[in-house]
Amino acid sequence: MTNNDSNAIAELHRIFDAQRAAYFNQPEPTLAERIDRLQRVPAMLASRHDRVVEAMHADYGNHPALTTTLFDYLAVFERAQQALENVEQWMQPDPRPLPDALYGSSKAYIRHQPKGVIGNLSAWNFPFDISFGPMIDMLAAGNRVIIKPSEQVPACGEAMREMITDAFAEDEVAVVTGGLELARHFSTLRWDHLVYTGNTRIGREVALKAAENLVPVTLELGGKNPVIFTENAVTADNVRKVLAVKITKNGQICINADHVYVPFEQRERFVELVRQQIADWFEDFTLSDDVCNILNRRQWSRLQGLVDEARDHNPASVIELGTPANTDNGCRMPFTLVCDPAPELGVSTTEIFGPILPVYSYVSLDDVIGRIQAGERPLGIYMFSDEPEKIERVRSRTSSGGFTVNCVALHGAQSNLGFGGVGHSGTGRHHGIEGFREFSNPRAYLELADDARVEPLLGPHREQTAEFIQQLMGA
Repeated sequence: MTNNDSNAIAELHRIFDAQRAAYFNQPEPTLAERIDRLQRVPAMLASRHDRVVEAMHADYGNHPALTTTLFDYLAVFERAQQALENVEQWMQPDPRPLPDALYGSSKAYIRHQPKGVIGNLSAWNFPFDISFGPMIDMLAAGNRVIIKPSEQVPACGEAMREMITDAFAEDEVAVVTGGLELARHFSTLRWDHLVYTGNTRIGREVALKAAENLVPVTLELGGKNPVIFTENAVTADNVRKVLAVKITKNGQICINADHVYVPFEQRERFVELVRQQIADWFEDFTLSDDVCNILNRRQWSRLQGLVDEARDHNPASVIELGTPANTDNGCRMPFTLVCDPAPELGVSTTEIFGPILPVYSYVSLDDVIGRIQAGERPLGIYMFSDEPEKIERVRSRTSSGGFTVNCVALHGAQSNLGFGGVGHSGTGRHHGIEGFREFSNPRAYLELADDARVEPLLGPHREQTAEFIQQLMGA
């Protein structure tokens, strides 16, 4: 372990201890205090638009400014506004009914209490949104927060550290930056809750480390999100909707379309519509400044390996739209279709996370459902159809984190719609009230009134209890 790693880990422990002490000193911030902290988020961002854009561009080599502004800047504003408008309502006790005969005028309710100090291991693809978005839910719930940005986006991590340091006291919110040793150590602390966003392999490691301290986790992972077209849905407009999301961040989005199912008779039409749309948008997809770089050479090599494997297996199945892949001007590659790849190939078995789109032709919709059921549950399932019966058949016979009809991934863009996975695609939810509840302890509260008659429930259990049981069983 290097001195830098040791120093970063020592700094993490120091801040963690300070936040724990602050939490125990004030376990439940008032509504006014929570609003004050939430209001600091848009104020923190307001003068730093250029800083965010520059940091993203520095880490990627090329990252379109409009994409950054939309998803890593304005999206955080929206989530902060959503929390500010609703936190008072979210904090209200949730009353539960009691049997009048036993409890009289007694009161029972759930009160959402802050969990304490929460760690957030955020991802590199939306570094600001994935760091600050869950932080907003955590602050609304009254928690203290420590964020560890991905070491793969150091410029963004440093920008976040500066922003948070200026806006928050260290015992409220802090950002710690460092390499892999810090990332590995982060999940060994006794957090009150831990969030990790990234791939399933690392998510499993994080969950195992957290389990040693019985730390609850929210895991935002990934998966192979399918897009299903029914017969009449293979239209230019629908194909455009899929591609408009697939090309965003060059496919490096966890809820992006991973692969597409099209009716057998429609496969060639689908391929031609993709060709036309990419040609309409880009003179050369590989070289366009409107296309985000693949993050780094490691990610580029992984993606190129998937294409090479598919080409070696069946050269005719690979269709590249753009000049050949290169790393001369950043990590670039063509938009690539792989038609009906074999099930054992990497494009069929691993999450793609890039500008590669496998296209599978099918005869029976039930076959598609069977293939989805046979795999791990994805983060999203997307269906293009104007046939309600078929939509409902797919929805009711599959499981995923989200299900979206006639668009791709937009469920994840809604600040008031709980977002998360299921099974290997993740556990837990954030965004809106689901995020508030995720980072709260739903504490049961019972206040017994003088007119309560609960003696049959209390020991020693004798004649009065026997009569009560007889009444219940008779009813």
